[in-house]
Amino acid sequence: MPASRPSDSKYVLNVLYKSLLIGLAVTVSGCGESQQDLFMKHAQRDRGDATKDAAAAPKPDPAPQDAAPQNVPKAPSPQIARTDATPQESAAPTIEVPDHTVADPASLTEELGIKPIDQRKPEVELTVAQRRRRSFENLQKINDAIMMYVSVKGHYPARYRTASAGIPSLSWRVEILPYLGYKELYNKFDFSRAWNMQPNKDLLQFIPDEFVSPERFDVKTNYLVPASPGFMFGDNRPLAMSQIDDGPENTIMLVEVNDEHAVNWTEPKDFEPEQSNRMSPYLGKLRVDGTFALWASGFPVLLESGLRDQQLFQAMTYKMSDELSARDIHRAITVEEAEADPEIDGPMPEQVADVAEAGTPLPPGMEMTLEPIEEVIVREPIPSAIELTSAQDKLRQIFHDKLVEAKTAEDKSRLASEFIATAEGLDADPAGAYVLQRAALRLAIESSDSTVLIKAVDQRVARFEVDSFRENLKWIQEFGEQTASRDSSTVKGDEILRRAIPVIYAGIRENEFMLASSVSRIANRFTGRASEDKVARLLTRLRTQLGTAKREYEKSVEDLHRFRINPDDRASGAAFGSFLCFIKGDWQTGLKMIADGGSGDLAEVAKMDLRGASRAIDQVAIADAWWDLSQRGSGIYRQGAEDRAVMWYTLAVERLPESLDKIHVQNRLKEAEETDGRSPIALCLQLADEIGVNLGESLTSIAAQGTRGKSKTGGTENVRG
Repeated sequence: MPASRPSDSKYVLNVLYKSLLIGLAVTVSGCGESQQDLFMKHAQRDRGDATKDAAAAPKPDPAPQDAAPQNVPKAPSPQIARTDATPQESAAPTIEVPDHTVADPASLTEELGIKPIDQRKPEVELTVAQRRRRSFENLQKINDAIMMYVSVKGHYPARYRTASAGIPSLSWRVEILPYLGYKELYNKFDFSRAWNMQPNKDLLQFIPDEFVSPERFDVKTNYLVPASPGFMFGDNRPLAMSQIDDGPENTIMLVEVNDEHAVNWTEPKDFEPEQSNRMSPYLGKLRVDGTFALWASGFPVLLESGLRDQQLFQAMTYKMSDELSARDIHRAITVEEAEADPEIDGPMPEQVADVAEAGTPLPPGMEMTLEPIEEVIVREPIPSAIELTSAQDKLRQIFHDKLVEAKTAEDKSRLASEFIATAEGLDADPAGAYVLQRAALRLAIESSDSTVLIKAVDQRVARFEVDSFRENLKWIQEFGEQTASRDSSTVKGDEILRRAIPVIYAGIRENEFMLASSVSRIANRFTGRASEDKVARLLTRLRTQLGTAKREYEKSVEDLHRFRINPDDRASGAAFGSFLCFIKGDWQTGLKMIADGGSGDLAEVAKMDLRGASRAIDQVAIADAWWDLSQRGSGIYRQGAEDRAVMWYTLAVERLPESLDKIHVQNRLKEAEETDGRSPIALCLQLADEIGVNLGESLTSIAAQGTRGKSKTGGTENVRG
């Protein structure tokens, strides 16, 4: 009788286990569990949660991720020390690992400033229109974060990070958190551990709003990157724009998938259809007219329901030179007009104007004013929905033939101008004027004529009680989407570039840094784009600084909150004062907060500034103090200190006698003038000077002047001093 093996049952288990792994290795991965998923689950089991019976039969060791030659003896694997281990279990050599305990959700909420997702669900289910708008806004914010990441890093994020042995740990969605404004949340993740292990597991419930599905409000997200072979993220390597052979403008980098294919937001899992040429089953169920997506160039797009699988496949490949052009499938995403939408978000953080008493004013004309002059204009309320519907029907009847006949860009531009002129005369028919303006705006976008577009925007802002910043923002964004796939040299975009600067400036005032960044990106398409083009260079730098400003704003809100709860917390007040001064340009409010609560050189210089000086030589001393601080600072804070020094130097230079002191001041002013700005405000001012627009007036005042035929150009001397 042949000798039996030491353990027949163990031998059979090993054979079956290895056979299972081999079967998995040859399986084509799809949107279900892939080989990678199974390996990750095995490697990432939280061994500290389970207690095993010491007498239980031992399980076979898992196969390595990389195939190894057969019949090679293996060294025994070290075991991880556990607090619940029995003496028999702990007899083998051990490796100590950090103790990742379950965190208290309440303490995490307070620390991160984010509520768990189950506390963020709206009390009333969102309407179809509200869900559509929410998803579109999510897409825009994710896009801005990715584009900022590309601007800073020089490449797109990899699909996921890897832990030991190449095991995927956390998704690209975690990687871009700092660029979405969630630096504190990003710092909580442990990239050496899997997404479903502590501490990462606890953070799943703190999904950022930008990744939340407006249909479900849970920890799963529908925003996935194409990750099959041949797609941008298929190789899990960081691609630069120059490596996208088909061109970023012709390559899809993100899609909104159907609910059944949503994934946990931190999970290293994305859009991988079982058959790469069969994508339609995974898309198109959430929105009535197709799928929301992003081009790799940084523009949202609607992939209409009627697109063929082959077209979707070609749009997602990046190095096959399949000759698909964005213009073949590009459709702009449309949402209901902002003024017709009910509010679905909570209130914005409180305005900061009431934080502290104003500091000592500077001599007239020398304060670096952030708020432009707001002309007092009496405007009409927006007509009711019933009135607008009736007026829209009349417009279709009266202008039906002209609308049908307007086929070319020139025809549409002419008809848009006619509608604007007609609306101007309808004093007694506000609803008629409003729908004519809307028709003119649509025609201007279809004809890619920014001059007509801005004229229509100004007419609406000057007459009706709309938010001037958001009205300009909406139509600039739609113009950018519609012309995304076109050669910018064929688009009449000059007025978009000119209008973009005051819109960005208004966005900074409203703390809408990411919206301002999206306008900067669109405007950059209509510059010379050559490496020596100063406007293009300044706009690119402005986008980066707007991202930094957003992160500083998020921190400043916390400082303000602490200061209001406890007025004796002078350090928090000083920190918020620094944000006001260096990023918002509100020196009158911020300086006093720094002086009252700060410490060190900054507080001393702030006190010196508040005391002021009447003699020119003393003003130079204040300027020198700010200049010295600027040389020790960095980024936005360095720029803010330098701007303050320039203000005091400018005040003193004309009153100084011819002397070495005057030469010193002149040299400093020349040095500052030749340096590109490092803060959003300074860059806006430089761009305004380059393009010839006036930041001393609000968008509403600009609109009123435009409709009266007044000049909208001018210097910026009232802003910067």
